Amino acid sequence: MLKGVNKQILEITNTESPYFEKIVFFVRPEGAKTDEGTLQREAQKLSSQAVKPPKTRKSVKDRLMTAGCILLGVGAGAALTVIMGIIA
Repeated sequence: MLKGVNKQILEITNTESPYFEKIVFFVRPEGAKTDEGTLQREAQKLSSQAVKPPKTRKSVKDRLMTAGCILLGVGAGAALTVIMGIIA
């Protein structure tokens, strides 16, 4: 959501990246006084530096913690099922 008065927007559609279709830059008010060529060059420089972030791998400890939580949840569900069967 944009608030306030008019913003100058610079849109790069030729990203030369398999991951991004276009990049939108919101120019600061003091940067709007700069000529368009300088803004275009700066935007191209920033967009060329954009790369896909590396995948993060979960450690064995994280995987074991996830498996433990799932098992605890299944155990709690089974216990509630047994309790509800006894009460009813």
